[in-house]
Amino acid sequence: MKLNKYIYEKITNMFDPETMSDYFSEKDIERWIFLWYEEVYDRTPPMWLAGNRWYDRRAKKIKEAEEKEKENEV
Repeated sequence: MKLNKYIYEKITNMFDPETMSDYFSEKDIERWIFLWYEEVYDRTPPMWLAGNRWYDRRAKKIKEAEEKEKENEV
């Protein structure tokens, strides 16, 4: 589980889950983690902390192939 999802779940368990999306999302939390890590360590966070996972690679490759296919159709 990614850190941003864990934090989001913990917060939504403390408050009303249906209204939490009005304030921030899992993507917002991940962005905050990125900003904090870059501010403190002056580099991008490691994969285990935030960002794309190795298992997200398949989805990325599928998306790239679909985009390439659309370009070839035009």
